[in-house]
Amino acid sequence: MPAVLPRPRENRCRDALLGALLPGVGPTLPGLGQLDLSAFWQRFEAAAPAHLRLGLRLAVVGAAVLAPVLLYGRTLPALTEDQRDAVLQRAAGWPLLGPLLDVAKVVACMAYFADAGVQSAARGQ
Repeated sequence: MPAVLPRPRENRCRDALLGALLPGVGPTLPGLGQLDLSAFWQRFEAAAPAHLRLGLRLAVVGAAVLAPVLLYGRTLPALTEDQRDAVLQRAAGWPLLGPLLDVAKVVACMAYFADAGVQSAARGQ
């Protein structure tokens, strides 16, 4: 079994969701969507607990597929940045999806700070 399962559509939705959760902050800190996280995802698939992987997948299905389709008729990757933000703001208030978005935020932070460039910039080096 490969470390990262070939799920291109799900991975695009995951990347759109996490990128919308952590956009760029000024010129020194890039957005999550601008980083190459392939090594992180291999480690995540191999080492993250099953309940964390499941929570992230459910967050992706709920916030990157179901919520935007209900609100805009398209999945999160097909939306503009403003529409993505509107979906996340609205979905955060939904009883089941709000906590799942918190799981996605935790994973987004783990992925973001796994990047050496982000770590250096955050430390001011």
